[in-house]
Amino acid sequence: MEIYGHRGAAGEAPENTLGGFEHAWERGVRRFELDVQLAADEQLVVLHDARVNRTTGRSGAVDAFTSRELGAMDARRGAPPWPRREGVPTLEAVMRAFPRTESWQLEVKKPARAERLRITLEALRELVTRLRLGPRVIVTSSNTAVLDMARQVAPRLARGYVCTKMDPLPIAEEFGCRMVVANLFTCTPRLRLGAWRRSIELSAWTVNDPISIRNLYRMRAHSIITDYPSMALPLVGQLGGGRAA
Repeated sequence: MEIYGHRGAAGEAPENTLGGFEHAWERGVRRFELDVQLAADEQLVVLHDARVNRTTGRSGAVDAFTSRELGAMDARRGAPPWPRREGVPTLEAVMRAFPRTESWQLEVKKPARAERLRITLEALRELVTRLRLGPRVIVTSSNTAVLDMARQVAPRLARGYVCTKMDPLPIAEEFGCRMVVANLFTCTPRLRLGAWRRSIELSAWTVNDPISIRNLYRMRAHSIITDYPSMALPLVGQLGGGRAA
């Protein structure tokens, strides 16, 4: 069972920041889940919310700021104690900083302005192609409009359906998804069996306690997404199925 660091290591360091990804990398994480949005200058940035308020203490929509302005913010608000300022990074900066990452789950957020969705996915396709990361990238979303546009704009990139539904497999199949990224509480043996029969990977989020990790390991989930890789990696290693590299 593989381990993805959720937004880097969101329970241990400022989420979706270069420092947070570095923290996770140093502890053995080689797979990352993160969030992708489009800044005002049409650069891809790594931030979960549609607004900057929660993590930076500033106010406003992400797409109201340029990538340079976002990078100058301090994204430590609400995070565990952290010794230095961390800005909102560009996706390119994160990917270049960790070139040996084995897999990237890139959750694309649907822009408030619908016309910017195609721009977002075209920029993502261009970046992944330029960095030659295609086989290691999965474009994920809970929004079927994003998945549909991804299929049109970047058909060679794998897709994943992020969901809380008890039976997400018909939608995953409809949009040609390689992965179902399922809420922990919907991950059942029945879902695991159905995914296996359809050759769809099952990734569970957000898995932060040892009991759930053990249950998913026994269920033979393909991967979990966790805020606490410092806990999850050693535990899965003890169970016999975790890889740090």
